[in-house]
Amino acid sequence: MKKPRVDIFVFADALGWALVERRKFLAELLPHRAKCDTLLGYSCTCDPSILTGATPAKHGHFSFFVFDPKNSPFKAARWLGWLPDLIAAHHRVRNQVSKWWQKKLGYTGYFQLYSVPFRYLPWLDYTEKHDLYEPGGIIGGQEAIFAEWERSEKTWSRSDWRQDDQTNVERLLAELKKGEGELSYLFTSKLDATMHAHGTSGPEVDSAFERFANWMHEIDREARANYDEVRIHLFSDHGMADTTANSRMLRDFESLKLRYGHDYAAAWDSTMVRFWFPGDAAVRPRVEAWLRDRPEGRILTDDDLKANDCLFPDRRYGELWYVLKQGTIFAPSFMNQRHVPGMHGYEPQESESAACWLTNHDNYHKPTRIEKIHDVMQEAAHS
Repeated sequence: MKKPRVDIFVFADALGWALVERRKFLAELLPHRAKCDTLLGYSCTCDPSILTGATPAKHGHFSFFVFDPKNSPFKAARWLGWLPDLIAAHHRVRNQVSKWWQKKLGYTGYFQLYSVPFRYLPWLDYTEKHDLYEPGGIIGGQEAIFAEWERSEKTWSRSDWRQDDQTNVERLLAELKKGEGELSYLFTSKLDATMHAHGTSGPEVDSAFERFANWMHEIDREARANYDEVRIHLFSDHGMADTTANSRMLRDFESLKLRYGHDYAAAWDSTMVRFWFPGDAAVRPRVEAWLRDRPEGRILTDDDLKANDCLFPDRRYGELWYVLKQGTIFAPSFMNQRHVPGMHGYEPQESESAACWLTNHDNYHKPTRIEKIHDVMQEAAHS
């Protein structure tokens, strides 16, 4: 006997609205579609908002690295500071060092040192110490949607973000075959990884989209074989843009001969740099003037940050912010040493930034911002 109904929520990292529209992606399977405005920042900004319904200034997450020498867990990294950046930043070196440090610190959240120079790590703290999907994972104390699902007394499941997409899809298919669940959350990240490596078009990307579409149709068929009603909701956190220019601002900035951790500190993300000024008050105007002369992007004012709900009263994530124009990345940065063909993390109004909402069930309200996706998952739990 078939079970009455299942709601399947599928998270597809970096599946942007512009990409969906250009490809007419899954138009027949998921005909009810909407542009979903994203937030300033990266997945570590957006995902907590989807899970909690809160925006960054409230849930406390924005980026991984912040200036906090007093609480830095990386003081021992100073002994690795002599290594040349190209060696120290090699992905194999970084992966091994990251795994060692994560185990040593007992962090359960996503953890990666990326290309942050070892000599700077003793000045920095890492923010995502706990698993966002588990109780206690959100800095601001908000609950992830799964606590609400648990209280609903419906049978629910969630895939493991640490596993590859194929493993998570196969697990969901097995659950659907048994008719075990009423609420399911599928986490996928392969589209994001493929587009970072190849950009938003080309044979590798076409193959990744085709494989994802096949998974979605397989999930739909298996669900319909075991449930009377199948509601599938596919959504993302942000889009992805092709990169056409590299900015050497980090190298150029070093020519100012300011002392890291004394005159200033900075976190150079792929598309954004955030500064702190612990030393001489004259340093900030000097840095601001230098940034204004750079054509690659612009300084974000407090009004900009407030409009994006990223104005943190304690300036934990930076006192001065500069964001690049769409299509440009910092190379090198604290995230990457060389060119990356696809990137996100631009201002939300850029043409490729918006996320998407695609569904075969239009009775729930349609979210127009990513934090409102939480409300639909909540509604599904109580309807």
